[in-house]
Amino acid sequence: MTLPRPPRRVIADDVLSGRVNIDAYPFRYMYLSIPTPIRPGSGRTEFDARVDVVLSAVELLETRGWELVNLDELGQIAFMRRVRSYGAAE
Repeated sequence: MTLPRPPRRVIADDVLSGRVNIDAYPFRYMYLSIPTPIRPGSGRTEFDARVDVVLSAVELLETRGWELVNLDELGQIAFMRRVRSYGAAE
C-alpha cells in the first residue's frame, strides 16, 4: 500500500508545535501558512500575531536547512526551499 502524498502546504502552528516532522518532508519546496486567512477588519493585533507565527516558523525552519524564498505581501504565506539536509555539514 502506498502512503498518500504529503501536502505542499504546511501550517505554521504545526511546525512550531512539532506536530509535523519537517526532517522527513520529501520535497524541496513547500509553503507555510496560517490555518485560515485574515479577514479584512480583523484588527491590527490579530494581523500582527498571525504574521508573527508565520515568521517564527520561517526562523525555525532556517535552522533546519530551509530558506525563505518569498513572502506574500500580507505575510500570511511563506514560500520555503530546502537548501541542505538537517544535520549535514555546512
